[in-house]
Amino acid sequence: MKAMSLKLEDRQLKLLEQVSRATRIPKSSLVRKGIELILLQVKEDVLSPDFRREVDALLRQDHELLKRLAKA
Repeated sequence: MKAMSLKLEDRQLKLLEQVSRATRIPKSSLVRKGIELILLQVKEDVLSPDFRREVDALLRQDHELLKRLAKA
């Protein structure tokens, strides 16, 4: 694990401290979990079935174009 520093708004820090006290989970663990949740959400959005279909369609079009260019 590597260290990283970040700046939080006063409101964010206050809420983070409240959640940490209430759950007895260290702030650093809560921050890591929050980052993980965001990364998973972005991954799902980026790799959604609709996105995959669009990419596959573009790849098929490119493949067809390259075949035609190779014959020319």
